[in-house]
This record gives sequence, C-alpha cells and structure tokens, in this order.
Amino acid sequence: MAALAGASLMIGSAAFAASGWSVVPVPPTGNNAQLNGVSARTSTDAWAVGQQFGAAGQAPPPPVSYHWNGSTWSPVATPNFGQRANLLAVSASSASDAWAVGFSIPEGDDDTTLIEHWNGTAWSVTSSPVVTGLNARLTGVADLSPSNAWAVGEGSTGPLLEHWNGTAWSAATVPDPGFRPGAGQAISASSATDIWLVGSTTNPATGTAAAEALHYNGTAWAVRAMQQPGTNTPTLAAVTAISAANAWAVGEDIGATSALGGSTLIEHWNGSSWSVVPSPTPGAYPGLSGVAARGPNDVYAVGNNMPSINGGVVQGMILRWNGSAWSADTDPTSGSYSPLYAAATLPGGTNEWAVGTLSSNPLIVSHG
Repeated sequence: MAALAGASLMIGSAAFAASGWSVVPVPPTGNNAQLNGVSARTSTDAWAVGQQFGAAGQAPPPPVSYHWNGSTWSPVATPNFGQRANLLAVSASSASDAWAVGFSIPEGDDDTTLIEHWNGTAWSVTSSPVVTGLNARLTGVADLSPSNAWAVGEGSTGPLLEHWNGTAWSAATVPDPGFRPGAGQAISASSATDIWLVGSTTNPATGTAAAEALHYNGTAWAVRAMQQPGTNTPTLAAVTAISAANAWAVGEDIGATSALGGSTLIEHWNGSSWSVVPSPTPGAYPGLSGVAARGPNDVYAVGNNMPSINGGVVQGMILRWNGSAWSADTDPTSGSYSPLYAAATLPGGTNEWAVGTLSSNPLIVSHG
C-alpha cells in the first residue's frame, strides 16, 4: 500500500494512514467481530456496538459493545443469553441512558427482535413488543431522553416502529405499509419534534421502488416525498437531522441512468423539500450506510465499495460535504477488507467516528 500523509497505526504487519482519518486502537474480542452501530453523545461519551462470531462447536458469544471515555475505547460486557445475537445500532441521551437494538437467533427458530438498555452501570435485555420471523430485526434507534426513544426495523410482514415512553416500549403505526426502512442508520432526530426515517417504498401495482422518507413532528408520522433519481432503483440507508431545515439522507442508486455498478445517492432536506445533490462514486458497487454532521458545512457519509466493476476486496468509502460540494475522503484502510457501516459525531465535536470491520476485527476510524 502506498504511504499516505497523516497519522498511522500498526495492526499486525500492516500500517494504515490517511490524511485526516486514522485507525483507532480497539481491544480485540478473541473472536471474529464487526461493529455495526456507533453513537456520540459528547466528546467523552460514545458507544459502538456489533457482533462476534464464535468458533464452531462453541456456545455463541454475546454481542459486543465498546465505550469511548475521551481517550480510549474499552469493551463493555453485554448479556450472554446463549444464542446468536447481533446489535445493529446504539443511541444515548445521557451517561446513564442508552439503547442498543438488533436481533437474536434462537437455535432452530426465526429471528427475534432485541433491545438492550444501559443504565450507567450495565447493559440488560429489555422487554419490548417482540417480533419474530424471517429477518425480523431492529436496525435503528434514536434516544432523545429517558422518557422518549424510537426504534425501527423490519418484521416478516412489514416495517417495525416502536416507541419508549419512559415506562414501556409499544408498537407505533407506520403511515405507509409498503415502506421499508433503510438497512443503515435510518432514523435521526434533531429534536423531539423533528425526527426523520428514510428508506424505500414499493408500488404494489407496478412493483416499482422509490426513495421515501417519514417525518415525525411531535404528534404524528407522515410521508414526505423525495426526489427520484431518474428511472432507477434508489435505496436510502441512512439519515442525519441537523435542524428542522437541514437533513441529509444517503444510499445507493442502481439503474439505467446511474453508472455501471451503481452510484452513490445523497439527498438534502432544506426545510420544505428533498432534492438529489451530486456526489462522487469512488470505485464501484457503492453502498452508503452511515451519515453524520459536525456542522452544516461539515457532513460525512460512510459505506463500502469495490475498486472497480471487475470486483476486488470490499473496502471502506468516505465522502464529505464542505458546505458547497461532496468529495471523496481517503479511507485509512484502503486495500484491506474494511467495510464501514455507521458514522457518529456531534455539533462541534472533537472526533468524527466511523465503524465497521477490518479483516474480521472490530474497526473504528477517527477524523479529528
């Protein structure tokens, strides 16, 4: 790998460096592992969660979680309930209130939705409207306060939306039964009265898919139309809400008017409508699954791609908005198997984070 400017870190025999982005030391789990979700509440309080894969013949290990205290990422134990389990997203409203969501797979049974809570001392499994079935899982969560949180995902028969009122989780109605939430960080809130959920919807008569957003104004969820990128099949996976007049949604665009192998897809909300914003597509077969904003002129999206339409190793992809245009940032692990799945920062934050996996090890990268 060619030398790149910036900080570097040795992992095994490989040195990884990038202009602005660097790999952060993460204690290994002892198993193959990946990180799927990340959340930053303050510059000294952030969480990353995911899954690990035990050796054949051994009891399935529990999901993984790591906590950032301002100087290091440290592992934090999660409940071990003797079955395969995966945490896909995490969000915190305080040092003693965080939610992580995902799914478990009891031996020989269908998938089952999973919600865990952090009370400042330990993670514990929380009772919720449990949904089972093929690919039943919760994929996103937004924790606004100890008495207000939302979780989103999919069941075997349609979208899932659940709300926490401080006492219990309950199912909420999705205004479009054909809506499918994005597979990444599909929910984000700038306040309790400004919450976005992105994904796609399918016309039952034609089978045509379209990008779609749902918005919560503090009282009800409603469909908000999104601009469609030509005669293609758009997929929006992640959203970040900066303010009532500023939000970004990211994903992938595949079809006749996109590049061979697909193109990145980024849309912007200006307070009245969504519109497609031009974005680069480094490599091929792109998939943006995370987006976060340190400010209106400092937004970044992460995901993965391949070097070319001829294939190659799946690697991380990072794009950045500087207030006027999107451009490609340099991935610090280029050339290694290193997809990125989620991003997190906060207004004026010290660090911008992205998480994924690096050759079967948990991966966290940081931009100062």
